[in-house]
Amino acid sequence: MQLALAIGHNSVGHIAKAELNKYGKHFNLEQLYKIANVLDVSIHDLIPK
Repeated sequence: MQLALAIGHNSVGHIAKAELNKYGKHFNLEQLYKIANVLDVSIHDLIPK
């Protein structure tokens, strides 16, 4: 829930669906940037090579 709030969502549903790539949900670059900041990692660590 804390991650959802940190990237501007008030539920974990979008995050769960994006993680599973369900219903065409995905993270945009702004959300990836916010997630990287919350997790204290590089945005490059979140993007598969």
